[in-house]
Amino acid sequence: MRCRGIPPRSRGGGCQSAGLVAPTLFFNDQLDVAHHANAFFREFDGTAEFSFTERERIDIVTEGEATEATQLATRLADEGCPVRYLEAEDVSEQFPQFDLEEFAGAVLYEDTGWVDPYTYATALQTTAMARGATFELDVEVTDIRVDNDQIEGLETDDGTVDADVVVIAAGWRTRSLLPDDIDVPIQPYRTQIVVLEPETSLSDEFPLGRVGTEHVYFRPEHNGDLLVGGSHHTTDDPRSTSTDADESFRVEIADLVPEFIRGFEDADLVNGWAGVDVASPDTSPIIDSPANAPEGLVVATGFNGLGIMTSPVVGPTVRARLTGSEPEFSTEPFATDRFEGVGVDFDYISTSDI
Repeated sequence: MRCRGIPPRSRGGGCQSAGLVAPTLFFNDQLDVAHHANAFFREFDGTAEFSFTERERIDIVTEGEATEATQLATRLADEGCPVRYLEAEDVSEQFPQFDLEEFAGAVLYEDTGWVDPYTYATALQTTAMARGATFELDVEVTDIRVDNDQIEGLETDDGTVDADVVVIAAGWRTRSLLPDDIDVPIQPYRTQIVVLEPETSLSDEFPLGRVGTEHVYFRPEHNGDLLVGGSHHTTDDPRSTSTDADESFRVEIADLVPEFIRGFEDADLVNGWAGVDVASPDTSPIIDSPANAPEGLVVATGFNGLGIMTSPVVGPTVRARLTGSEPEFSTEPFATDRFEGVGVDFDYISTSDI
């Protein structure tokens, strides 16, 4: 792999995200959640400048994982999901660029895809503003105001804000914004991404996917490059964590990708970056009022790298917590009481283990 010395692309805002959409995989035990998220992205397609790119996904498995993967694919197919298991030779026949000689096969998902994170975020903002929302950018929240166990508003570096409802959706910073004696079980972790340019641009049929045993995922770019992410590690000091991909990660990906994808033996390194996300104990987000929280306080955190994919359920779940309304999916998977007795020192689980 050669580095061309091309400057990194913009990493502002949500651009650090890979923008993956695979709800049927990550919510295979809560298919009502998966169906809602899948439908949202397709219905939102075309809003402002947003577009959803549909593309099949292969989750590559080893011999030791094949039985469980086959059972999962069979169960999901029986429940009406477009999912099936492919033997290694069948993967190579459908996607000729893959060489899975060292693997057993893959679970094929046909309801997956990706979004451009920045365009998606700005389209959501445009839609929210059209419905009356306002955005205060570059204003730091310094404290939550509470009186008699009731939310009263915020203190910011630009003054006081009155509000009877506050939703804290601040990633790994969430714990620092909570009132005293209230906490949620989350941990910050660092993750990395590199973009590779193969010898020949990837086709429009090239799938997104994952090699779970290597804790690596991948997806094509619209220009035919390949985005590869992984290297998840908890960090005690997220503020000082480097935003550049480590040399060791770049070398790891340079060695790994040619082992199962043809045409990357002499790939160029386009760019790479790193960011900090936040984990919950079971890899599902926490969207709820924490135990002993004042009335009117809700947190939305612990998205485990699946924030964009899970975003369609956040608003309805927050609304349910505050108003008692019931969305078309169960919000129980996001409740805080599922972690009763679990502290902040839990063992980190990567979404690669799902």
